[in-house]
Amino acid sequence: MKEELRGKRLLVQGAGRGNLGLVKAAKRNGVYVVMTGLGGDYPCNPYADKFCYGDISNPDAILKIAKAEHVDGVAICCSDTGLIPIGCCNDRLGLVGLSEQAALACSDKSIMKQKLLSAGVRTPNSILVRTEEDLSVALTRLTFPLVIKAVDLQGSRGISVVSSMEEAVTAFRESISLSRKDYCLVEEFIVGREFGAQAFVYRGNVLFVLPHGDDTIMCGAPVPVGHYIPYVMSSEMTEDVKKQVVNAISSLELDNCAVNVDLIERDGKVYVLELSGRVGANCLPELVGNYFSFDYYEVILATALGFSPLSYFKGSVQPCFSMSCMLRSEVSGKVVSIESVKDELADIRLFIHLGSMVREFSNCNDAIGEVIVKDTSLEACESHLSSLCGKILKGIKYE
Repeated sequence: MKEELRGKRLLVQGAGRGNLGLVKAAKRNGVYVVMTGLGGDYPCNPYADKFCYGDISNPDAILKIAKAEHVDGVAICCSDTGLIPIGCCNDRLGLVGLSEQAALACSDKSIMKQKLLSAGVRTPNSILVRTEEDLSVALTRLTFPLVIKAVDLQGSRGISVVSSMEEAVTAFRESISLSRKDYCLVEEFIVGREFGAQAFVYRGNVLFVLPHGDDTIMCGAPVPVGHYIPYVMSSEMTEDVKKQVVNAISSLELDNCAVNVDLIERDGKVYVLELSGRVGANCLPELVGNYFSFDYYEVILATALGFSPLSYFKGSVQPCFSMSCMLRSEVSGKVVSIESVKDELADIRLFIHLGSMVREFSNCNDAIGEVIVKDTSLEACESHLSSLCGKILKGIKYE
């Protein structure tokens, strides 16, 4: 595939760490990378061939850049922020990938919910609210505990689990203040086992649905801080996951893209919490790649540039046990020393350096690094990861 990709031009939405794997894959394959964003010192900057100033959430601005740079594709990883402009570019310029209509459904959970319910996808009940009066009415129709959810944010921002009217009002006000929309969702809170799935759809065909386990902590709402693959479940559950995910992908008309799905299981049934037409964050692209023994970023890259990804899926799969974890600080402060930790069987990535200001962990943006391990079983992965993360965190000092 490298020769076919060489010389192609890719517009990457944003220079943050979520796109770093994609940009590195592009450069390994001789792709010319045009980076967009609002400037600043970001991890992808050293790898870009050209930087164009532009708001990645603004369709007109990104379309103008895409036209001027004669790009062959537009892509983003791990974030919903730039999806609508990507869909706009794909529709207007005849590029391969997510449509603008599908991107809109991914970017507004109220639209997503309507489409899921209309297609018969199993999903928690919810009510759209614009005012505190709407909220009061909704609370008479649903039973606590409930989830107050901003419709256009990600990474657990603007999402709270509430158990009383007072908590609901506070959470509603916070969600509205953080959102660009003037409404949010009040959603049924399902008590069950949360997990997720990565999938890929090409020309209307879902090439795989790969469930993954999620390690979460409560920070107002469940925040994923780690993942693992494979996620072991019964054959009946596996079939239900595939059915619900494939129907959800179809309902949002996602095509020619990676798909990230949040799921929960209750009483033997799988519910779709939400999904989006991009790959999941926090090392999920690497875990998928480990499982299939290919570079998943390259699959995303090739598809965005108009090439078929089918050749990547021709080999037999020898399941690989793999696990990731965010490195999280329990204190806030300035980093004054970092002790180097090496492990040949792990991928260790620190987001901090001497002088970095670190916050006590409350959401994914507070992560100070991430670690990925592969081993002979999930139990071995967990033991390896726990020991390694402990060593790394012990070697970081703050003032």
